[in-house]
Amino acid sequence: MTMQPVSLEQALDIAEERAYASKTPAFPPVTDTIVWFKQVDWADVRTRCRSGVNNVGLVVAVIGEKLHDLGVYLAEV
Repeated sequence: MTMQPVSLEQALDIAEERAYASKTPAFPPVTDTIVWFKQVDWADVRTRCRSGVNNVGLVVAVIGEKLHDLGVYLAEV
């Protein structure tokens, strides 16, 4: 492989292209996103979402109970 002489501007352009290529492993970045989605453990996500919804339901139930107790107290006063 024979190297041809290049000007300083061409060398800087080549270096910039190589630096950009090393920073962006895949273009368009949509391919990286698709690979990331395929690697997600969806069963774990589903379990976490269910437990989160259950926790929210519990908090709403407790707040509702306390609000009812407050209403009963205010009705007696």
